[in-house]
Amino acid sequence: MPFEEVFELSSRIQEKFISTPEFKDSKRIALYASFRNEVLTDDILAAAVKDKKEVFFPKLAAKGKIVFFAVRAKTELFQGSHDIPEPSAGGRAESVATFDLMAVPGVVFDENGGRIGYGKGYYDRILSEARCRVVALAFDFQVLTEVPSEEHDMTVDALVTETRIIKV
Repeated sequence: MPFEEVFELSSRIQEKFISTPEFKDSKRIALYASFRNEVLTDDILAAAVKDKKEVFFPKLAAKGKIVFFAVRAKTELFQGSHDIPEPSAGGRAESVATFDLMAVPGVVFDENGGRIGYGKGYYDRILSEARCRVVALAFDFQVLTEVPSEEHDMTVDALVTETRIIKV
């Protein structure tokens, strides 16, 4: 998709996400830095910081494990693994078990919370530790009736697209 379309649709998705009770009630949120035309999260970060929420972004660590670090501005992200913007390893890594809400990316999703990422299983491993609501941010065309899944695949609790919010 051209960036202008990604930006426009992402703006609508972020607005919907920010309006949810899950976002409003959360104090500790995990986001992601977009990669390869994924839904942008800049507006969510700005709204969370404005509301004095703690925001965390993932960094790929040793052995394919994702760890999260606090971030207050997009300028705190640097080109990391696979050219995905990541926080520096400064500060203390935070446990996903302490988050109130996680927004996750993906390649394709289904209406039952199924999610397919880029195939490395990074998010599946970390989502198995999450104790909070997990929401996928996606464009409408990424949501199918059903996606194949394997035993280790983790699902999401909701999907937010430019036209709808799907609660699983």
